[in-house]
Amino acid sequence: MTIAYPWFLLLLIPFGLLFFFWRGKKYIGYSSLCYIEEPKGHKKIVSGLFKPVFFGAIFFLIVAITYPQTKYYEEETSIRGREIALCIDTSFSTTGEAIETIKKIVGDFVKRRPNDLIGITIFGTDAALIVVPTMETQLLEKSLERIHASQVGYQTAIGEGLFTSIAALFEKEMDKQFTITELRNSINREYLADYAISFIKEMERRDVLKNKLVILFTDGIYNIGISPERPLRLLKRMGIKAYVVAVKASDVTGIDPDLAAQHIEELKQAVESTGGKYFHAENFDEVAKFYREIDKIEKDKIIVERISRKKDLYIYPTCIGLFLLILAIFIENFWIRIP
Repeated sequence: MTIAYPWFLLLLIPFGLLFFFWRGKKYIGYSSLCYIEEPKGHKKIVSGLFKPVFFGAIFFLIVAITYPQTKYYEEETSIRGREIALCIDTSFSTTGEAIETIKKIVGDFVKRRPNDLIGITIFGTDAALIVVPTMETQLLEKSLERIHASQVGYQTAIGEGLFTSIAALFEKEMDKQFTITELRNSINREYLADYAISFIKEMERRDVLKNKLVILFTDGIYNIGISPERPLRLLKRMGIKAYVVAVKASDVTGIDPDLAAQHIEELKQAVESTGGKYFHAENFDEVAKFYREIDKIEKDKIIVERISRKKDLYIYPTCIGLFLLILAIFIENFWIRIP
């Protein structure tokens, strides 16, 4: 417990002196019905309680005005939903129809999920976080409108986009214990390094791996940055599913067609290894399946906000003080009159 105004405790000094002089009868008295006739038996016992009850009332009222409070505690605002990172390909190959198809599907997807936290990342040559996971649908829609092809470079770094989406999902949990740079370096190997393993174990300990997923919107062809298999391997180890909604490249990809097909197949296999699926955006039935697939994912508790606050405790000594004061008035003025 803490006290907001401790200097009010100085009032206890004159209060203690008053109690001392009153107890020693070193005061100027005043007329009272209790001196008309000496009470006997239980009446005398109750009448003798007036002084301690009265001073008890003053004591608790002084404590009340010092404004006692609890220590800081955290209060959570939570919902039941999913936390989703939408990873959008804005490379040169998605110019035109491809990017418009992606934006239409993403727009419909956002409108269908009022109780989910949704974030948006984009990637081209580089990757960028556009919106941290939020429930503010209007913010997501306005941010989506501003997205266009080649916004962060002409090339396609799917791996960087996926990693940025992972970082967006765990931004709050990173704290000072983990850094994005070191985590990226630890997954960009043939195996997950100790740093990545310790990150996974810490997230498991905090129980923050549930109800998270990454959805990738791309033509599936990458030509720069880390391999998509690396961040997808991290997702698999954490038990987080990744999904792909694939569009047809609407412009040159800058990569051999055979190699492009190989990249698409490798991406599909890596995504399916996480438990996710690969959908084709040009097929209306597959898009409908995509919506249903996400709907089937179990909702879990999501902490939307944590607020540190104190609880006021002054009401308790105030109520005790007022009760004792009323009791003292009753003893002094009415108890003696009761037959």
